[in-house]
Amino acid sequence: MTSSSERTCAVVLAGGETDPEWQKASGAEWRALVPVRGVPMFLRVVKALHEVPLIDAIVVVGQVPEGAGYEVIPPATHLLENVRLGLEGSPYDSVLFTTVDVPFLTGESVAFFLKESLQSGASLTYAVVPAEVCRERFPQMKRTTVHLREGEVTGGNLFWVRREVALRELPRLQALYEARKQPVRLASQIGVGLLVQFLLAKLVSPKLLSIRHIERRVERILGVPVKAILTPYAEVGTDIDRLEHWELVR
Repeated sequence: MTSSSERTCAVVLAGGETDPEWQKASGAEWRALVPVRGVPMFLRVVKALHEVPLIDAIVVVGQVPEGAGYEVIPPATHLLENVRLGLEGSPYDSVLFTTVDVPFLTGESVAFFLKESLQSGASLTYAVVPAEVCRERFPQMKRTTVHLREGEVTGGNLFWVRREVALRELPRLQALYEARKQPVRLASQIGVGLLVQFLLAKLVSPKLLSIRHIERRVERILGVPVKAILTPYAEVGTDIDRLEHWELVR
């Protein structure tokens, strides 16, 4: 088990342009710069990260202005390359990733996930949020969910990795990450057997598939311990990634 006091670098994946309609409404070409209650989304995320004592360095991979307390790395075209840039820019083996489109993120929610990740003994962790928690906090925000033995859950926007493991497994991690909110696609990425289990769970009973089933399959693919961190914080699973979401939170 890893010490929960290990120093960590947080990487904010802040690439991604707004579509023409969203750009016209917000005045921001890049999603990171879209204002939420007067503050660009990336600064809201950086503020939350600064509130976590274990985070000793912050790297923002995106087209954002320089500022105190974080380093900026210009983004590449693809997410895979942005993840690589963040990993290469980290001075620590413990690396926490967050997307930029979670403006309601709090230091408390990040600290919970990071502490659980460091204590898990895993080399890769991923946030999972109970769907009901999100509905209670943000009732108008629609989200993709899946029914498992543990209940109905949605994917979060935080993941944590060991730097060397992630650099080695980037192609596989890319495929899994891009499928994180598409349960059938995710299952197809990690095996036909799991896909069958997922379909049976959906059609017959959610009890036929558990988070641990998914963890074991990913562990076999990567060859390292993997852990899904069930978090009680809705802000981890609530992203603002298109105009409709932004208009709701205005």
